[in-house]
Amino acid sequence: MLRVIDGIFGVLLALAAGAHTVGTILCTQPMSGIFIWSLGSSLAAFLLAALNLVRAGRPEDKTLAVIAAVGTTCWAQVAFAFGLSIHNICDPRPLGHVTISFVLVLFSILTLSRKSTGAPPAVASPVAVGNRA
Repeated sequence: MLRVIDGIFGVLLALAAGAHTVGTILCTQPMSGIFIWSLGSSLAAFLLAALNLVRAGRPEDKTLAVIAAVGTTCWAQVAFAFGLSIHNICDPRPLGHVTISFVLVLFSILTLSRKSTGAPPAVASPVAVGNRA
């Protein structure tokens, strides 16, 4: 059940990134500096959403959980800073990103706190791959 909720919040971040993209296109001057930086922020949010969705499906991958936690924490801080910059931290745009990110960071921490099963991840042996004669 937790994995499903985790995935839902990953999808919510992707939807928020999509809304950010639409808002950028509709509300900023095309090819202006703010337009370009805003699209870059949309890309960052989409990539973090994808990273969190992959992490949700790989509960044993601690490295991925650390990367997702750090990236998503940084995204939450950027969204919060945006709220401060517009003098309204309760604006739904930054508040939504901060809230979604907070939940995803909690799921990353939960992934990190789980005990490992001890089984190494399945990786193709370089010897088996290289010995195709």
